[in-house]
Amino acid sequence: MLEDIKKQLIDNPEALKKLLEHYEFGNVRIHGDRYISFGHDADSSPKSVNIRLENNRFVYVTDYSRNINKDIFGYIIELRDTTFKDVLKTIKGILGITGFETYYHKVGAFGGFYDNIRSRKTNQQLKTYPEEILDEYEKVGNIKFLKDNISLEAQKYFQILFDTSNNGIVIPIRNQTADLIGVKIRCNYDSNDVFFQKYWYKVPCSMSQTLFGYCQNYAYLTDNDILVFESEKGVMQAYTYGYRNAVGLGSGSISTKQVKMLLELHPKSIIFMHDQGYSFDQMSKNMNIVQSYTRYMDVPIKYWDWSLRDYPSKVSATDMGEETFKYILDNEIKDYKEEEADDNWLS
Repeated sequence: MLEDIKKQLIDNPEALKKLLEHYEFGNVRIHGDRYISFGHDADSSPKSVNIRLENNRFVYVTDYSRNINKDIFGYIIELRDTTFKDVLKTIKGILGITGFETYYHKVGAFGGFYDNIRSRKTNQQLKTYPEEILDEYEKVGNIKFLKDNISLEAQKYFQILFDTSNNGIVIPIRNQTADLIGVKIRCNYDSNDVFFQKYWYKVPCSMSQTLFGYCQNYAYLTDNDILVFESEKGVMQAYTYGYRNAVGLGSGSISTKQVKMLLELHPKSIIFMHDQGYSFDQMSKNMNIVQSYTRYMDVPIKYWDWSLRDYPSKVSATDMGEETFKYILDNEIKDYKEEEADDNWLS
């Protein structure tokens, strides 16, 4: 996945040079196996920016003139106002990669840093679908989502569509490299029927192998605090409030593949935002899984302690509006320590 792509770039300075030149950075110069220097454009100093070629597994770019230090993807997205998907497509062409999901070295990336995660068979190939399958749906905003604090801008950004044949809100599900891997439907109505299924998959996918919002929010996730919601709705509501550093699990449990994706982002912290009423015992299992893979990285694990106030049953932190969400982030986020996990938290 991304760490493999980054390894290919850092091991192949000429490919990095082509990538930078494609996005019209100027005076790109390779200095042996030490670093690459370049400017913002053809008229800029060739010493304005550099990329170290040693001990730089995340391919960080250091921009001295603008005081920016970001990974290569985030840097290009910010400086050239492009998308994560566009950068990946360009890299795919430069490296001659025909499929990201199956592109792995026999030797583990970065000296086997993620081998332990891979050993648990989290790298199964996902089926992808052509973008054209979305053409059967209407490109219209949805009032139900709007009432649920998901703005029309957020709906457009996450490509929310409408299925007239099923009276359903369409949520495209994408993998780490922005390919379409499934289509989720949210019924555009509610029901008191105990067997009513609010969400269902029109195009099935393995949600545990991706994170909703990962490819859309990538530039805001790297080197940042990452909010981890259960649902897609939480990510879109957070976007509406101006918070782009969010992803969704698609369920209450985290998979090792999702842990791997989070760690590739080099997060400052990982903050679990499970809905009110979600068992702390189950939440702690998620946090313990993440902790088991952060022994090489100093990544604080945190969570929303919804027990600090009385909240409606099963409400999410983003359901109650921007002001309440900001209060929660400022006052109700706790550091997690495994030895402190206690079911009495719910009593």
